[in-house]
Amino acid sequence: MWSVCGSTRCRARRTSSEEEPAVHERARPERSCARREVMRERPEAPSIRFTRRELLRQGGIAALALGGLPALLEACSSSSSPTPAGGSSGSSAADISGTTLDFYSWQGYDIPVKPIKEWLKSNDVTIKPSYINTHDDITAKFTTGGGRGNYNLSTYEAGWGPLYIQLGIPSVLDVSKVPNFQKAYEVFKTGTAGKWFNVNGNQYAFPFTWGVQGINYQSDAIDAPTSYRDLLGPSFKNKFGITDDPVATTVIGAYTLGIYRADSLYTPDQLSQIMSFWTQMKGNARLIVPSYGNMADLLASGEIVAGTPGWAAVNSFAADKGDNAVKHTVPKEGAATFCDAYMIPADAPNPDTAYAFINEAFTPQAQAAEAAYLVQACVVPDALTLMDPATKALYPYDQIEQLLTTTAPLEAIPAQVPSGYANYQDWVKGWEGVKAS
Repeated sequence: MWSVCGSTRCRARRTSSEEEPAVHERARPERSCARREVMRERPEAPSIRFTRRELLRQGGIAALALGGLPALLEACSSSSSPTPAGGSSGSSAADISGTTLDFYSWQGYDIPVKPIKEWLKSNDVTIKPSYINTHDDITAKFTTGGGRGNYNLSTYEAGWGPLYIQLGIPSVLDVSKVPNFQKAYEVFKTGTAGKWFNVNGNQYAFPFTWGVQGINYQSDAIDAPTSYRDLLGPSFKNKFGITDDPVATTVIGAYTLGIYRADSLYTPDQLSQIMSFWTQMKGNARLIVPSYGNMADLLASGEIVAGTPGWAAVNSFAADKGDNAVKHTVPKEGAATFCDAYMIPADAPNPDTAYAFINEAFTPQAQAAEAAYLVQACVVPDALTLMDPATKALYPYDQIEQLLTTTAPLEAIPAQVPSGYANYQDWVKGWEGVKAS
């Protein structure tokens, strides 16, 4: 019988080996509480480590999809033309002593790690963070919510870029004021990933972190699945979980069916095909997993041997529970990907303070500390030598160009679509139908 796990530690019933085919290809070592003694220590970012990925692209754009977007566009029409963020000339450092960084975004994206804390102190800059619950909090705050002119630093995920630029939320940025961004991988500057933030020659944001979502698996129990369709096999019956993530499932389904589009424009018929694929997957899975934190629990406890949509950070979550055998793989079809970037909202106060912070965030030291703290990937290659081996191993940096260009490029959020295509709310509705089937 199908159920959705809702507890911190899933209590799903185990069936005997006679009741279901064994997926284990080799003996799995016994786990014990003693393994917790070798758990890696890392700074905690509680609101991110278990919920951020679910919150990032799931909540809050219902009003836009249901007709609120035209009103927002009209309200923002007076500021739709690109306006470079103010401040002093990029040729000399501005005096930011005694200023305030008014931050509005996810908890953790203010990067409260040692290099940033030291920078704030040495420059006499005070940070005043306000944290969001869903990405739409940013949309509302800088359109109709009174945030314009009150905050000088925020972020957005690549898929939201087209909408935010259309709404006039980010200012056009002066690249010369963030010289450390030149240390980033080329794919984030002039490559496929960078095109989400540099549009028609205007830089609207600086990408600073990213991640990929394929399949997590228990490497001491099974070999890495090479295809999402592998999970439909009899050996995986009741042995894997499906994460409750309408965006990643739609993207992965599109990849699996060979109809993936970076602009996320799928017809209702194509969306139906995607959801039919997931209905089939659900029929072979053990349960729908409510969060990526829960997936780590389930893998570490032996309830499942694989989970999708996955996230490389789940490897780390499981390691924190004493299970170092959880790995992440990108199947041959591709994977969902995310990339977040710093923006300076239009009409921001003290833009030089924001520029200086962003520049510091691209130092190798800050990037390495941030990668460990967020359990996400860095964008500066020089940071790799400063990472601990486990953090460095989470993401395929040696394949970054291919991954973000062809294997798993970034995708749009379909908040507003032309007639004849499914929007985000259609995705959510379709996914809810899968869960209810």
